[in-house]
Formats: sequence, structure tokens, C-alpha cells
Amino acid sequence: MKVLIICFSQTGNTEKIAASIGQGINQAGNSCDFVDIKKADIARIREYDLVGLGTPTFFYREPINVRSFLQKLGSPTAPHWFLFCTHGSQIGNTFFYMANALSEKGAKVVGTYDCYAASSLQFYPQPMHTHGHPDTIDIEQAVAFGSSIGAISQRIKNGDEKLVPTIERIDHTWWAEQSSVLTPELFRAVSPPLCIDTATCTKCLLCQEECPVDAIDIEAEPPQIQKANCIYCWYCEKRCPVRAIRADWSSFAKNARSNLAKYVEILQKAEAEGKFRPYLDYKKIV
Repeated sequence: MKVLIICFSQTGNTEKIAASIGQGINQAGNSCDFVDIKKADIARIREYDLVGLGTPTFFYREPINVRSFLQKLGSPTAPHWFLFCTHGSQIGNTFFYMANALSEKGAKVVGTYDCYAASSLQFYPQPMHTHGHPDTIDIEQAVAFGSSIGAISQRIKNGDEKLVPTIERIDHTWWAEQSSVLTPELFRAVSPPLCIDTATCTKCLLCQEECPVDAIDIEAEPPQIQKANCIYCWYCEKRCPVRAIRADWSSFAKNARSNLAKYVEILQKAEAEGKFRPYLDYKKIV
């Protein structure tokens, strides 16, 4: 079976899970290729028997560039897909929206995998609640998922529809309400502008090269950042080795801290159910 894994590779954690799933796929005797989502050739996806799409969760759903990628897919696309994601406390409706977009293209999601991952946002304290993830168990589970997904796809193709996962949308929760209002338009309106200190910038081009949507042009005069296709991951500020990219996060920090106690509540429930393994006293992060 020819398998393709498409990954939002801006975060090392999601890439680590992609590699682990790919390891399992190869161990099962299948052939697995990898590609960064911004380099994926949509026209060639149909050459594969099974396609995996992986992403970090942004504000309880898939990032804006992943939504755009799914919208651009041709119809029909590859018949079977699997989804995987990493998240910092709450997966939200990430898989629902992605599966729904694929269904509109005539594709079927045959499996999903998610795990916790260490998260980092400028307006939250560090380290955060899920520090230490993905851990050894997460990696082992990702390999096992990869080892089984090819056989599951084949069984579904042979008519075993009971193996198709049911992915339902969750509403009427505080995070679902937040997710519904956190649109690209709102982010553009309320996000603090990122500024480049040209006197400090060394033009190393790391931010430009690693931007997941090519929304930075350091070589322009003046340098451009947060161009129209920016997805507000704010990775460029964290990635800059000389801190030449800056923003004022004070208002975000003040408002975002109201979520911290809610994250603790979510993780306490997950820990009680044996789904979350803490590596620090996350209950104090409020």
C-alpha cells in the first residue's frame, strides 16, 4: 500500500508523531512518503492508496492554512485518509471539521490519532500543563496506530464499514463557543502587531524560511511580516534568535489567563480517566 503523510511541520511535536506513525506504517510492510503541507502537490495525492494529514490544534480546531489546504483539494481526492493531531489540553472539534471537509471531497476518514504536546504561547506562563509530551507512551501508541491503519483501510475497502470512526461535533462548551468566534478576521483585528527591529535583525531568514504560510519577506524594503495569509501562530517571534521580532502581549496575557483554570479542570478529568500523564504540578498553573 502506498501511503502519504502530509504534515503541518512548524511544530516539532507534530513532526515527531508523523515520523512515529510513518515508522509503524513501514513496519507493517507498506510504503510511506512524507511532505510538508505547504509543499504538498495536490494533483499527486490521488496516486496514493491512503493519505494521512497531521496538524497541531489551534484554538480547538485545525489551523487556518490546514482549512485552506482541504478546501483546495480536488474532488475526488484519495479515497481513504487518516487524521492525527497534537494539542495542549483540548482537541476540540479538530477532527470533526477536517473529516467534514474531506467528506465534501468524496473522501473517507478511516482512523484518527491524537496526543498531548508541550505548548508555548507568548501570553501564557512556561512551562505549560502538558510539558513532557509527547512522551514514550505517546510515541509507542503512534507507532501502533501506524502499524494498524493500513490493514484497517483495506478492511473498510473490502466492506467492513463498522471500522469507520464516527466523529461528532461537540457544541455547548466554553471552548466550542470560543472556537466559533476566533475567526481569521477577529485575529487580524485584535492580535498585537508583530514588528521587526531592523537594527537588530541579522537577516538570517529563519523566520521567513520556517513560516508555515510564507507570510514573511525579510528581504523586502521595508521587511514585511504578517502578510495577508498569516495564520497567527506567532512562531516567528519565538524562532528569532536575536529577538528582532516583537509584540506587546500584555492585553492578551491579561485576558487569556482566565482560560488557565479551565485547562486545569479539563486535564484533571483526563488524568482521572487515565488519559493524561502529568510531568509537573499543572494544577498550580492558573
